[in-house]
Amino acid sequence: AVVLDRPVASPAGGGQPSDTGSLVAGDVVFSIESVIAGKDDGVVRHVGAFEEGAKTFEVGAEVTVKVDQDARVLHARVHSAGHLLDVAMANVGYPSSVLAPAKGLHQPDQAYVEYDGKVEGLDKDLLIRSLNDEMSKLVGAGGKTCSKLMPYDEASKACGGSLPPYIEPGSSPRVVVILPDTEGCPCGGTHVEDVADVGAFTVTGVRVKKGVTRVSYTIEGMKGHERK
Repeated sequence: AVVLDRPVASPAGGGQPSDTGSLVAGDVVFSIESVIAGKDDGVVRHVGAFEEGAKTFEVGAEVTVKVDQDARVLHARVHSAGHLLDVAMANVGYPSSVLAPAKGLHQPDQAYVEYDGKVEGLDKDLLIRSLNDEMSKLVGAGGKTCSKLMPYDEASKACGGSLPPYIEPGSSPRVVVILPDTEGCPCGGTHVEDVADVGAFTVTGVRVKKGVTRVSYTIEGMKGHERK
């Protein structure tokens, strides 16, 4: 793995894949297959391989980071769509006090958000239609996203009054507010600047199992996306 003094490529996390691309120094090229942030030390490591026959980097060498822009933009759109889905859920009658966002997967070939809780007698087909309609309105209207580091108490307030237990008290987590005047959440991923950039969105299924409600979705550009 290669470690840089100032990482540029975004590491994997929160269900979002890492950037890919390459590191270049003269005629030496290292292909980036994944970027990983150490859980214990926080060090960002670029995992991959040097091109066949290439030398390795010397410690202290200056390198150029080349990121696959198309992949980064798609990852940001898929991830942002998951945050916007939380807003849509609240708008159609299921706020975080009823179905609390728990975790998500935001991959180019599969995406979903899981909510802690279930609604007795939930009409899944009606929910799918309602969410698709609401997401169409939200994306169509657009709105600027905001992502910044906040002191712990400010972040807690922005995120509905509490933070997940993995956020250490006294720390300054990065919080994303996907639309003005909506509930934020701690997140280290990448996001679009405006939710209009999410593009065409389709809820593909709702599953309720063991007290967890999973909403699966696709967006334009994802594998298997079909616009409804």
